Amino acid sequence: MAHDTDGTRATAELEVLLIEQQLEAMERSVSAAKPRWPWLLVIAGLVVVVGLGIHAYTALGTIGRVNASSRIDTPNALVLFQDLATNGPRVPPNVESSSRNTYSRALTQFVLDGTGVCIGMTLVVGGLFVRANE
Repeated sequence: MAHDTDGTRATAELEVLLIEQQLEAMERSVSAAKPRWPWLLVIAGLVVVVGLGIHAYTALGTIGRVNASSRIDTPNALVLFQDLATNGPRVPPNVESSSRNTYSRALTQFVLDGTGVCIGMTLVVGGLFVRANE
């Protein structure tokens, strides 16, 4: 610290030093423990992804069985989800009339479960993002 004859420069440098120390103290975390809520987001997201993923798999199995009996080529799950989410659940005319209601419910359930899986993945990524940026 420089000393002038009038002391104004030393006082200004002392104030800057004190302000920098206060900023450093504010930037430091008050508690050493990191919050746990980001991990709760990750766990909740994983539960949603697994639970709805299994439920969507059963709906996809129903769709596959009806498509096989109706001689319709079943696309993979992601392409089917994209088509259903874009165009809505449509029952093709070659589906047997006795299976139309079951097929329609399976398509709707597949879209709902697929949307829930996407939300669950968003929760997982969001929780990991918050945890990484703390």
